[in-house]
Amino acid sequence: MFNDIFRVVKPIIAMLHVFEGGKTTQLKQVMEDLDKLSPFVDGLIVENYGWGYQQGSNLATKETRKRIAEITEAVVKATSLPVGVNLLPNDYKGALCVAGSCGAKFIQLDHVTGNFIGCDSVNPEEFLKFRKLFPGIAVLGGIHPKYYTLENPLMPISDSAKKAKPLCDAIVVTGKYTGGEASLNDIRRTKDTVLTHPVLVGSGLNVINVEMQLSFADGAIVGTALKRNGVVPGEPIDENMVKQLIARVEKMRKERKN
Repeated sequence: MFNDIFRVVKPIIAMLHVFEGGKTTQLKQVMEDLDKLSPFVDGLIVENYGWGYQQGSNLATKETRKRIAEITEAVVKATSLPVGVNLLPNDYKGALCVAGSCGAKFIQLDHVTGNFIGCDSVNPEEFLKFRKLFPGIAVLGGIHPKYYTLENPLMPISDSAKKAKPLCDAIVVTGKYTGGEASLNDIRRTKDTVLTHPVLVGSGLNVINVEMQLSFADGAIVGTALKRNGVVPGEPIDENMVKQLIARVEKMRKERKN
């Protein structure tokens, strides 16, 4: 399903970070970012960044689900690009419901498998049962994600990749924090494990490492590398940074064709 949605080599999926605030302010920034991104990137993810969590669970609040649904619907109507939803902290039921109601094509999850300290795991049977209600929506699922601590820190990422493969349409590998570079060894081991199954870089891709990281990964989710001062409230997308990164990706695509 991933390749059906993203019909280019090494797709770049950009984040539309929705910061805490009023709906009017949130929509204004999202639409400004969308205008700067849409001529260049291959997909978009709407994400509630740093707000809207239910305490003690991996669920977003009902109010957050509603707000992200409203913003996602506006984005879907404003672009022909594939749009996805990441409903933090890891609310897959909420994300699937939002995507299904708004015409989004996919969701992203911080983790689709793994046991972590201080948060709920995703039950694979329950997850697959709920997924069946949304057969047209792809899942980009994370393993060993940033900001989470594995109960077994020695768990090989290859083992997690094997468990994740039947649960999602692409596996996402991140660094340790927002903007943190994903380990090249982690990307390579994941890809060697799942073979033709798509693997995405989930954090830290930039103009310096893009060729090396995408030599193993099948695409990337990018946020920090498109903003001059990183992911902070009010920080706009920098069009020059977007153009520089995409120019590198386009160069790789042309070389692959030749």
